[in-house]
Formats: sequence, structure tokens, C-alpha cells
Amino acid sequence: MSVATAPTFGSLMRILLLTIVFGGVVAVTIWYGILDRERALRAEITMLEQKMDAEIETRDAMIERLGRTSRMARIEILDQKSDLGNEVLSTDLRFIEVDEQGAELGRRTFTIPGDVLFIDAWTVRFDHEQVAQGDPFAGRSLILLRRIYSDRMSPLEGLPIDTPGGVPDGYALSEEARFERAVWRGFWKLATDAGEARRLGVRVAQGEAVYKPVRSGQIFDLIAEASGGLTMMPISDEDSTLAVVEPLSD
Repeated sequence: MSVATAPTFGSLMRILLLTIVFGGVVAVTIWYGILDRERALRAEITMLEQKMDAEIETRDAMIERLGRTSRMARIEILDQKSDLGNEVLSTDLRFIEVDEQGAELGRRTFTIPGDVLFIDAWTVRFDHEQVAQGDPFAGRSLILLRRIYSDRMSPLEGLPIDTPGGVPDGYALSEEARFERAVWRGFWKLATDAGEARRLGVRVAQGEAVYKPVRSGQIFDLIAEASGGLTMMPISDEDSTLAVVEPLSD
């Protein structure tokens, strides 16, 4: 009886051993498969994180370009003359043009009647996408300062700042400057011809003026917005001490 059952027991043992070995191989294979899959998932997650970081960085850079501003000039209110009733008769001011680094390019002194100061300019604003992408030619609004006047003067009587059709002092002689010259030469066509404006990616071209009542001793910065127009910003006493432009005798 025992002789007859011995081969059956041995076969069972071999089957059990093979099953254990096979199960172990399968378990090891599954384990390594899980590890490989985990590594692949981690690599994919890392790649997605890097891609997301790059997209966030690009988005932040685009937002920064859209919100970028640059100072075009500093305006110092030097003196005012008043009548016996304290009505301001005239205002003396100094207009200091600066470049993109804040270095002085030139200065002029003006006298206007009254105390409401107007700064008149031509502005060309490009499509937001071009500004956001930092287009070398259309990556910022173009502004040509034209004249200074007051509410007691006709704009035609305004005192000239820059020459219409030219490139302002602050612009370098470069390909960008040549592009700007072409823009100013065809300014009114851009302002009135939708097809021509669309060809150059111009969102709006128009004349505009900023103005404020002023008083002696005040200082303003004339700010150009990358995707907007012109802003006349008052400077506090604390900020005025940080001016990069040193006062010079007239």
C-alpha cells in the first residue's frame, strides 16, 4: 500500500514545489512591474510638474510684460504767480525727459497760464498678445509727446515737446526706431484705417491728453504703460528723494 502511494506523494511534492517557485517568480515579476510602473509614473509626474512650472513662468512673464511701465519724464512745478484774490495766473514748470534706465536726456522750462497742466501725446497700442509675448517691435505702447498747455489755452497754442513725425529723444537709432518712425509718419492712417491698423497689429491709435491741477513744489512722473496709455503720477516727498535725475541749474 505504501509502495503504491509513494510516487503520488512525490508528484504532489514536486507540483507543490513548482507551484511555489512559479508563484515566487510571478510575485517577483509583479513586484518589479509595480516598481517600474511606479518609476514611470514618478517620471511622468516630474515631467508634468516641470511643464506646469514652465507654463506658469511663461504666464507670469506675460502678465509682467502686460503690466510693465516705464518713466518717460519727470515734471517739477517750480513756481506759480497769483493775483490778489489768490487765483493762479501762471505756472512755471521743468520738464525732464529720461530714458528707459532713468538717465536724463534733456530738460526744458515752460510757463503756462493758470494751474491746470495738460500733456498731449499720440499713442499707439498694440494687441495684448503681442505685448504679452514681448514682440521686439510691438511689445509696448508707443507714445510721442507733443505739447504742453493749460485749460486757458487752445491746444493749437500748446508749447511743443517733440516734433510730430519724428522719433523722440529717448529712442535709440535702431530697427525699432525705424519701425517707430514709420508708425509716426502714418499715424493718422493707423488711427482711421482699420485694415492698416490690423496689418501692423495696432489695437488703437489716437491722440490723448492727461491733465491735472498742480501747485508749486509738486513733482510728477509721466508714466507709459506697456499695453495702455499715458499716466501722470504724483510723487511723494519720500519718493522724490530717490529721483535718478539730479537737479541742474537752468
